[in-house]
Amino acid sequence: MKFSEMTYTRLDADEVKKEIAGLTEALRSARTYEEARSLFLRKEEAEKHLTTQSTLAQIRHDIDTRDAFYDEECRYWNRVMPELEEYMQDWTRSMLESPFRGDFSSEFGDLMFVNAEIALKTFSPAIIPELQKENDLVLDYDKLIASAQIPFEDGVYTLSQLSPFKNDADDARRLAAWKAEGAWYKEHQDELDRIYDELVRLRDAMGRKLGYDGYTELGYYRMGRNCYTAADVERFRSVVREYLVPLAADIYKEQAKRLGKEYPMSFADNALTFRSGNARPKGTAEEILAHGQRFYSELSPETGEFFSVMRGGELMDVLSTEGKSGGGYCTALPDYNVPFIFANFNGTQGDVEVVTHEAGHSFAAWLNRSRVPMEYVWPSMEACEVHSMSMEFMAWPWAEGFFGNDTRKFLYSHLA
Repeated sequence: MKFSEMTYTRLDADEVKKEIAGLTEALRSARTYEEARSLFLRKEEAEKHLTTQSTLAQIRHDIDTRDAFYDEECRYWNRVMPELEEYMQDWTRSMLESPFRGDFSSEFGDLMFVNAEIALKTFSPAIIPELQKENDLVLDYDKLIASAQIPFEDGVYTLSQLSPFKNDADDARRLAAWKAEGAWYKEHQDELDRIYDELVRLRDAMGRKLGYDGYTELGYYRMGRNCYTAADVERFRSVVREYLVPLAADIYKEQAKRLGKEYPMSFADNALTFRSGNARPKGTAEEILAHGQRFYSELSPETGEFFSVMRGGELMDVLSTEGKSGGGYCTALPDYNVPFIFANFNGTQGDVEVVTHEAGHSFAAWLNRSRVPMEYVWPSMEACEVHSMSMEFMAWPWAEGFFGNDTRKFLYSHLA
C-alpha cells in the first residue's frame, strides 16, 4: 500500500486506556505462560496500531506544518500520549513482576526487561502536565523553524533551501547567506528563547518531581541508556579532548590552507571544504533516488527489494518544500510493516547521505519488521547509528554515480 493510501484514524483515548488496563489485569491473573504470552501478543498488536496512527499524524504534519487538521491531531496525541503512559507503565510493572518473566526472557530475550526497568524510572502520573506541555513546546519549535521564509538575492527560501548558498564557493555570497539566516534567527530570538527557557524549566521540574537532582539523570534514562552512565560519558569526553580534538583541528587547519584563510575560520568559511566548491550530487532528486536503487540492487537482493518497496510505496518524502519541518529522520508504520524516510533535499551532499544514512536505519527496520517485541526494531540509539553509518560507507563504491566529477571531493569530506 502507498503512503498516500494509508488511512489515518484518531483513536479514542478512553478506549485505548480501557484495552490496556484490561490486558494488564488479565496478565496479573494468568495461570500459564501460554495465557500470558497470548496477552503479551495482543498488547503488542494494540501498541502497533497506536504507534501507526500517531506516527501517520506526525509524518503528515511534518510534511506540511501549515495543515490545520494534522496540527490539531498532533496536539491531540501530545495530550493523550502522556496519559496513556500511565497505563503502559502499569503493564510494564506487571510484566516485570510476572511469574513467567523467565519464560518471556527465554523466548524473547531479556533486553525488554532491562529497558522496562529503565522506563519505570522516567515516569510518574505527577509529571503528566509537564509532559503534555513539553510535547506542545517541541511542536511549536518545529512549526517555527518550518515557517522560515528568508529573502536572499532574488528569491525567498526555507532554512533547508538556503543551505546550498551557505557553502557556495564565492566568499561574499556565502557570507551573505549566513547573515541572511542569522537575521531570521535574530528576528525570532524572543520566541526561540522563550521555548528554550520553558523547556529547560519543565525538564528540570520533571527530574525533581521524580526524585532526581535536576534533569540530567532523567535525561539518560529517557534516552534508554542501558549499558553506560554519565560517568562513562565524562571519561569518553576526556578521550575526545585528548585525541580527537587535535585531529579535528589539524583537518580544519589544512582546510584553511586550501581556502587561503586564517585558522581558526568563521562559520561561513568552515562551511566551504574546497576552494573550487563543495561536492554536490549530480542530477535531480529523482535521479539520486534512481541511482540509490541501483546501489541497493547491486549491493544485495535484500537491499534491492527493500529500496524498491520504499520507492514504490511513497515511503520517502525528500523534497524541501515550504512549510515542511526541518531535518530528516527514519520512522516506521508497524501496521503496514514498512519504514518511512523524511528528508529535505537541497542540492548538497547531504542529499546522498540521506539516501544512505536514513536508509541504513530503514533497512534495519525492514529486516526486523516482524520482530517481537516491536521495540527490538530499534535496539538502542547507539546500535541504530551503527546501521546508518555503516550504510554510508557501504555506498562508497557507488559514489561516482551520485557525484560524477565531484566523487573525490565527496570521499574526502565524508571521511573527514
